[in-house]
Amino acid sequence: MKQSNVIKGTLAVVALVAALVVGVAVHMHSVGSPTAGHSTQNTAKTATETTAKTAESITADYPGYSSAEEGVKAAGLVVTGVPLDSRERILYPEIDFTSGTPETNPQYGLTEDDIDVDALGVPETVTRVRVTKVIKGDAKVGDIIEVAQVGGVDKSGIVRRETSTTLLNEAKASGTAEFLLLLNEYDVVYNAINPISGVLGVDTDGHVTALKSSGESGGIGESLKEYMNAVS
Repeated sequence: MKQSNVIKGTLAVVALVAALVVGVAVHMHSVGSPTAGHSTQNTAKTATETTAKTAESITADYPGYSSAEEGVKAAGLVVTGVPLDSRERILYPEIDFTSGTPETNPQYGLTEDDIDVDALGVPETVTRVRVTKVIKGDAKVGDIIEVAQVGGVDKSGIVRRETSTTLLNEAKASGTAEFLLLLNEYDVVYNAINPISGVLGVDTDGHVTALKSSGESGGIGESLKEYMNAVS
């Protein structure tokens, strides 16, 4: 079984989605993929080329927020930033073979050799972001943080995309230069509080826009000023 740090937070929901298919009780941990260290441009190009061959969607449940103020309150770090480059890694399940009973835990009594862990891996993209403004939290302008988002190429070469997520490297390649990020820290890297209302585009006038339509009207402010006022 792959060995690495446990990934906590909203990303664990994706593990549960994968687990339900095969009846596995899991926690997620991660291992760097062979694409680690690729630049944003190269990563986006690889994903685009592979998507033309094969792609699969995955869905996860995330907390929702009815206003920008609620989102700011839920986030430990709120910043604007510019993506630099990205790498991919795979989230693997940490399977429990001992808890419960055979009736309550389908993996009870099995061993690592009985489970195809690679088939349960969920890819994520980790993007380095240079902070340009700090609205809330322990950071300063010029800091480099890492933001993890669900989506990438799995071990079998299939592109997997979470339906609510727009990857920062792809949004940058499409013309969005700066982003407003509402984040919480999990094991060194940061996760957005929500893949839509936690990762937003910012234009030169400070207007804020969603990268992807959520089908809901609430939860996203209109300007950086609105988010800054939510802190005071």
